[in-house]
Amino acid sequence: MFDINGTLVIFVALFGLFLVALDAIMLKPVGQAIARRQEKMQKALEDAKQARQEASSKVGGYESHLKSIRAEAQSLISTAVAGASKNKAEALSKVHKEGLASLESAKTAIAGERTTLIDELVAHERELVEEITQKLLGEPVAVQLDASKVRKNLEET
Repeated sequence: MFDINGTLVIFVALFGLFLVALDAIMLKPVGQAIARRQEKMQKALEDAKQARQEASSKVGGYESHLKSIRAEAQSLISTAVAGASKNKAEALSKVHKEGLASLESAKTAIAGERTTLIDELVAHERELVEEITQKLLGEPVAVQLDASKVRKNLEET
């Protein structure tokens, strides 16, 4: 059934040569290409890890810098608000003082006008009394009015 002869030996030798040629021509270059690709991927992975670490350290630095800038900005804002409050208080105090001074001058002016008006009313009352007595009696009469009493009554009213 199965004979071993020279053809079988040649066939086995050719098959062995074919496998050696196949290994040299196809398998070794493909294996080397796969190995190079795997090395390249490994290197890219290492580079990506290193870049991620650098980026996270930079982000941390930026965040800390941003926090310090925010704190500085907040202190500037609070300083500005305090200054504005101080300026507002000073301005209100100044306006209040000016208002009080204006009120005092107005009170003084009113008191002066009141005195002048009372003096005019006393003189006018004296004239009215003299006119009324002249019309009643038909002749001019000198009427003695106590100006201080008239003034006191006018001030009370």
